[in-house]
Amino acid sequence: MSSIISNHLHQKLLLMAVAIGMFLDGLDGSIVTIILPRISESFNIDTGTASWVIITYLLMMAGLILIIGKTAERGHIKSLFLGGVCVFTLGSVACGISPDFGLLLSFRVIQGVGAAMIAATASLLCVTYLPKNMLGMALGAISMSVSLGVVAGPAIGGFISQYLSWHWAFLINLPIGILILPFAMYIIPPDMPRENRSFDHIGAVFLFGLMASGVFVLERISHLKISDWQILLSGLLCIIFFILFVYRERNYPSPLINIRLFRLWSFSATLILFLIFGCVSMGIFYLLPFFLQAAMSFDPAMAGLFLLIPPVVTAIIGVPVGRWSDRAGRKPFAIAASLGSIAATAIFMSIIPETGFILLPLGLVLTGLFMGFMGGPVASWVVDNAPPDEKGTGSSLMITSVYLGSVIGTALFATFFTWGVATKGVVAFSELNPDVFTKGFHFSMTAGLLLSVLALVISVIVREKEDITSTQLEGDS
Repeated sequence: MSSIISNHLHQKLLLMAVAIGMFLDGLDGSIVTIILPRISESFNIDTGTASWVIITYLLMMAGLILIIGKTAERGHIKSLFLGGVCVFTLGSVACGISPDFGLLLSFRVIQGVGAAMIAATASLLCVTYLPKNMLGMALGAISMSVSLGVVAGPAIGGFISQYLSWHWAFLINLPIGILILPFAMYIIPPDMPRENRSFDHIGAVFLFGLMASGVFVLERISHLKISDWQILLSGLLCIIFFILFVYRERNYPSPLINIRLFRLWSFSATLILFLIFGCVSMGIFYLLPFFLQAAMSFDPAMAGLFLLIPPVVTAIIGVPVGRWSDRAGRKPFAIAASLGSIAATAIFMSIIPETGFILLPLGLVLTGLFMGFMGGPVASWVVDNAPPDEKGTGSSLMITSVYLGSVIGTALFATFFTWGVATKGVVAFSELNPDVFTKGFHFSMTAGLLLSVLALVISVIVREKEDITSTQLEGDS
């Protein structure tokens, strides 16, 4: 019996539940960045220690999405999504009432587990229950929801930091979680457990170690020297876990991930393309708030208003573009996204405070267009190029690349910024004069421009879709 939902209202309500869940994920990934100074003061710790509030969340997200996604594929999508909402909400409340920093980190881990459960099942709900001709629109809505959450986080966090205590950055999730839980319980179809195949627990451990150690290196390398023992040890562990994971998956009868999937040029290329777009968009949004305040001398409120331009543009075009790509194909929109990214990063490479009011709105609009063109179409392109029996894995890898791309983008742009200002080690943005900051900002956008050109090359040379069955995939081995 087909699991596809045919009722149009039911389809939209399902997509609404998924979008709200992904908005929460994006919101909590970014809202904490602006309240870290308050957390530092509250617990009397340094900012480097406080940054673990962000790192623990990212480690759980990156390390668990693929594992939870594979579990969900076995017919437990609804239970895992609902469980994720519960765990995330309870973890948020616990973070908000934490009496000491150690407990805050522990509860942040729990919150990250819940967020990973939501993220891993969100795209699977679309792939499983929505018709194929809605996939681009649906994934576009998910991408738009994450983007809105990520960009809205600093604005909401700034208000909370200014007028309330940092605890409310976590406690605001409680009413949203209470509202979404019964709604999702009603609207998501019941689980239909599939055959009880063995689960590769050892492979899951290796995969978590690989992702967690790799994300730690990427997150901390711009803060620590590359020769720091933490970076060296984590890098070594990442390599060891990678070797162990590949060996395990090649020889286990029911692997967690069919690594032969990466032999498909079209699938691997579109996954890399989506990862690149994530790097560029996150890198831009990582540095723009500082540029607006340090170089353009905007106050936080004015900077927040300008930063709303990209998500508003994305919100306007995201769903229509996704729906259009369902009919016209994904490739034209990937090319358009690449061109938009090239234009935006080129503008940011040349913008100076004196001409900022002219070029800044244009660059922000182009950024919104780039994100809108890339969201649904490119995410769908990744899933389209996975074999029929590997759509779930393709979906989980696509979602993982969103968060992995964010970590890589932040680390890459931060590294280029440090090189651009010609200093050794981490630089406090507040200590730089506007001219020096602008120089570092321009140099960091060089990384974005180079990545955008690479994205354009990939978009042009990859075919619209390469049909291949799982049997053919296994035959390649």
